[in-house]
Amino acid sequence: MKLKFLLATTLIFSFLTNAQKLNDENLMGEWKAINVNISNSDEVPQKEALKMVEDAFLNSKFNFKGNKVFRIKFGKLADERMKELFFLDNQNWIIKDNQILIGTENDGFSSMHITVQEVEGKTYFILPMIRLEMKKLIDDKPSKPKIIESKSEKTKNDDYSKAKIITKEIDEFKLIKFNEVENPPLAPDCKSKWDIEKRKKCTNKYIQMHVVRNFNIGLAADIGLTGKVKIMIEFVIDTNGKAININATGGPGIMNQNAIEVIGLLPDLKPGTKDGTPINVLYKMPLMFQVAD
Repeated sequence: MKLKFLLATTLIFSFLTNAQKLNDENLMGEWKAINVNISNSDEVPQKEALKMVEDAFLNSKFNFKGNKVFRIKFGKLADERMKELFFLDNQNWIIKDNQILIGTENDGFSSMHITVQEVEGKTYFILPMIRLEMKKLIDDKPSKPKIIESKSEKTKNDDYSKAKIITKEIDEFKLIKFNEVENPPLAPDCKSKWDIEKRKKCTNKYIQMHVVRNFNIGLAADIGLTGKVKIMIEFVIDTNGKAININATGGPGIMNQNAIEVIGLLPDLKPGTKDGTPINVLYKMPLMFQVAD
């Protein structure tokens, strides 16, 4: 079981709060995670996946070096199956719009966004799934920046004007649900030679991580939203592999629309098939997050 099993159940954007005012010099240095909290954990059935996340981040160390390089060392209890998170290490960091952005200039610093919060003298790093209570171990001083090249040719899709919102008439009686399709749609880097379950998990992970990286969680603060929000996203992966008939319900209108735009930014997938013929596949996913007062 991997982290993607956790993501496949529900996407959790935890503890969205007003950010602490940040500056480079106060952030620079090494920080240690002394406590880990995962919002909505009671609603996630894969408790083993939750435990792996906690083990990976408890006692992990975040180092924001003075040369703008970010290094992370996960906790000693980190499971080897969490290696998909290791890509976060040895990238650049910047502060933008009062958030810490991890990544490279070429990929739009899209690997991870961190909000910093101060509560009653305690410092918290708010990540997309978790809140970490942090203790600063050592300071660092500014030095000549070291530019890290992108680890991927893929770039962040956050220009919502480029979203393709396509609507077509589809015979709903001929739609096949994603979890029931015999040959599922394939996302980039997913291999047709894999068994069916592995192919489904690969495409699931790709779509859900696309949403994680592109959904504008800052909209919650813009509209003064607090409490729990659940957005249901539904769309069809058509016979050409395109996301069409995108719908999102349950959240505020502006956030539902953003969810639709994010799906509209998906690249074409390899379509699902039945008896060798491309088919229309119905895909559904929940997007949940908790916004603190």
